[in-house]
Amino acid sequence: MPASWGFLQSAFVQGILNYIPSLRKSIEPTHPESEAAVTSSPAEVEPWKEEVDRWKQLADKAAAERDQLRHEAAQLHGEMQRLVRDLSQVRTEAEENWKSHEQELRREGQEEISKREMDIQKTQEELATVKQDRADMESLLGIHIRKLETELSTAKQNHADIEGLLGTHKIELDAVQRVLGRDNVGEDEVTQLLQSLNDEIAQTAKATRELFKVDKAVRGTGKAVTDAAGAIEGWVGSAIPALLSTQYRGNPILVQAALQAMAVAFTSWISSSYSFMHEHDQVLDETYKYLMNAEDQAVLGRWRALTHKYAKQGMPNLTDELTKMLVTDVRNLLLVAGSSTGQADSLIARKRDNFRAIVELAINLRRSIGEDIISCDFETILIHPGDAFDAANMEDAFESISKSKGSGDGTTRKVLCTAGLGLRRCRKTKGEGETAGQWDVTVMRKPQVILDTVMQGPK
Repeated sequence: MPASWGFLQSAFVQGILNYIPSLRKSIEPTHPESEAAVTSSPAEVEPWKEEVDRWKQLADKAAAERDQLRHEAAQLHGEMQRLVRDLSQVRTEAEENWKSHEQELRREGQEEISKREMDIQKTQEELATVKQDRADMESLLGIHIRKLETELSTAKQNHADIEGLLGTHKIELDAVQRVLGRDNVGEDEVTQLLQSLNDEIAQTAKATRELFKVDKAVRGTGKAVTDAAGAIEGWVGSAIPALLSTQYRGNPILVQAALQAMAVAFTSWISSSYSFMHEHDQVLDETYKYLMNAEDQAVLGRWRALTHKYAKQGMPNLTDELTKMLVTDVRNLLLVAGSSTGQADSLIARKRDNFRAIVELAINLRRSIGEDIISCDFETILIHPGDAFDAANMEDAFESISKSKGSGDGTTRKVLCTAGLGLRRCRKTKGEGETAGQWDVTVMRKPQVILDTVMQGPK
């Protein structure tokens, strides 16, 4: 119980006790005359008696409450003393427990510090050992590295010596191969390369045809169209330009056929040309024809390989130059077919990478059959426009269209143009007698042609 509450109780009790004597004094008769007066007037005395009784009751009640308060105060005092004793005991026990706990904490802390110090000392010792081991290892590694560097230097020198020997042996081997006529590529590789070239030509021609549009404002008989037709006749003949610039102007089948014919003729020229200069090629072709009659296959193949390799040295940017030539001819063809200059230039810009891919494949084919093959000669096959169709030696590239538009009158079908290069292998035989020095010719891939029947029937 709070000390302030006990103080208030004590003050209240003391106030009651001090009030009781004065109360009694006020209600007791103090003068004889008053008593006589009271007894002498019952009507007047009765109210006073009632008042006196009321005050007596109050006094008795106050006395009882005083006694009760004293009793409660005594109880509270005893309780307070007990609480003080308990508090003192608890405090004593708490102080003893705290001292004991503090001592335990100090002891445990000291033990932990000692343990940590021992761990630190052990770690320092281990670290010193590791440092020493590392120093020893670095020393050993240094010795080993120096040893390896010495061995590497020796190995490099040996490698350089071996490469020098290999270079010498390669030169000797190349010389032997040149004499023996060994090939650097096989026939299957050449055939596959030719097929890739034909596929690229067909795909590019089809894609270009789909983008092609006729400009009706361009006259088919104008000077620009006439000049363009003359420029492409050397590649596709005279029939195709004539058809494109007149009644079949803009015909999609004829446009695709013309594009394939031009690309095929152009790549056939690339694959067979020595120097890409007409005058030089004429001289070299005549020389080779003379050698074909005078020398065996090994000499022929080696002469051809060396000539193809070195005659083109005047064109360092061969792919760029040939691509430029091809797109110029394609542009002329598009003008003849009915395209405007702007449309032709825009279309070529979109398909230039495809035309370059065609040129690159043709150059690869030229290198394979012109430089890498010695044991035989490979030639591309190109059918001239107007030749009669020979199913034994040709394939109809547009067979389904040709059948649907066949003449039906028994006339011989004519070749409009070549749509895919053919390939033949020529090898000069050895031996004696009648077969010695003869040529063994094998068609490896038939050329694909487009027949004039594709233009028959409705336009």
